Amino acid sequence: MKKQVFIPLLIFISVAFLIVPASSCKTVARAAVKYWTKRQVKEFVKNCESKTARLLGEETAAKYCDCAVDVVAEKYRNYNDVKSISILDILEVARGCKDQ
Repeated sequence: MKKQVFIPLLIFISVAFLIVPASSCKTVARAAVKYWTKRQVKEFVKNCESKTARLLGEETAAKYCDCAVDVVAEKYRNYNDVKSISILDILEVARGCKDQ
């Protein structure tokens, strides 16, 4: 009886490990395009990377900004609103991306 429960559970866990990395911010990146133009997304990411690369390193900054663009766009669907808020506000919105 326990074997019958264990095998489906093992399959579920294996599939979960395959799906979770695929749903990371980098994979989901560019969900921001639902709200912003591609040009605006590129501009945000470029600015984000240039401001964070010195602190995080280029590779980590790229990962952070790929995540941050989607998180920030979800909250600020109008790109002009993002331009008018402080960098601290943007960092607060994207705080979960630092663990990427």
